[in-house]
Amino acid sequence: MAAILSLNFWLTVSLFAATWVWISRIFSTVRFRKNHPALEPTGPSGLGAAPPKISVIIPARNEEKNIGHCLTYLFKNDYPNFEIVVVDDRSNDHTPHLLENFSKLSPVPLRVVRIEKLPEGWTGKNYAMQTGSKAATGDWFLFVDADTTHTPSSISTAIQKALDSKIDLLTLTPETESVTFWEKTVQPLAIGSLAVWFDSTKLANGQFLLVSRRSYEAVGGNEVVRQKVVEDIELAKEVARAGFCVRLLDGTKLYRTRMYTSLKEILTGWTRILTHLFEKNLFRILEKIAMFAVFSILPFAVLAVEAAFALGGSPSFSQNLLILSFAVSTLIVAVRFVGNRMLKTDPWYAFLHPLGSLVMVWILLICAGRILSGRPSLWKGESYV
Repeated sequence: MAAILSLNFWLTVSLFAATWVWISRIFSTVRFRKNHPALEPTGPSGLGAAPPKISVIIPARNEEKNIGHCLTYLFKNDYPNFEIVVVDDRSNDHTPHLLENFSKLSPVPLRVVRIEKLPEGWTGKNYAMQTGSKAATGDWFLFVDADTTHTPSSISTAIQKALDSKIDLLTLTPETESVTFWEKTVQPLAIGSLAVWFDSTKLANGQFLLVSRRSYEAVGGNEVVRQKVVEDIELAKEVARAGFCVRLLDGTKLYRTRMYTSLKEILTGWTRILTHLFEKNLFRILEKIAMFAVFSILPFAVLAVEAAFALGGSPSFSQNLLILSFAVSTLIVAVRFVGNRMLKTDPWYAFLHPLGSLVMVWILLICAGRILSGRPSLWKGESYV
């Protein structure tokens, strides 16, 4: 009995701690959104008679599923002075053929640059970005991923904000599309976790990264971060260290992206990202696993166990724990429900929060395993040590 009372005591403490964490998350989210509203789309009318030339640079490695869609929407952009540079990074699918056709049909200047071999000491995306910058002729570089879909005013709005606020590197968060079961279950939780775990002033998003040529070349471009896996964050750090202004803003009204399409891609992609975002720090990753276990999984586990005890007439049943775990679980689902609506994904998937949390723990365990074993992360056929 003493052991049961002791266990119940610690479970109660943990459930109250989880309550405090989720209530704190509510207030921090409200405060963040109040201080960081989404950029409202604006047209090119406020840019004057001679807006700066922008080079939209798209690194593309085996992007046959995405590149056509991305280019089609960029062609519709209302910005009056931009070119597109697509860097075909050793693609061995139909990407080169698609790019050849699009280059003939493009209503804006479009140049395709082919990389045949990756030099030693570079990651693929870094070399593609650097190669694209060498071929670009714009005053500003806008690096975007091939899996992004842009509104007609995305470029105009971003450059207007950068010029008005004297920002040298502006990076925007997207609306994230979730289509399949696993995307809707895991992606909102993964993205929300990043917002909680990392200071927004130290983050950057390579899916939409607008940087002035002056600041980019001043720090040495992507060559200075040529071996970094999270090149967007590292490049932003270098630009900030050089004394230039760097800002991360909400671009959910300007573009959207579908990061991954399957559970396998989710596991592989987030393992690579989190391993390097945490700088291969095993302690930090184990800390996040513990946080998921206590604050996201435990309340639902206690609720399930106590409900089973109640139905089975077990002497170990605790009505207080049942009520408390039910209240905490309801709070979590409610927060996730609202959060999913904010992220424009199916809010009813909030009820699958325990499953999504288990997948996140699985991803973090894979990260820990890669750190301990020294095995590289894999993405698009490349190894990232």
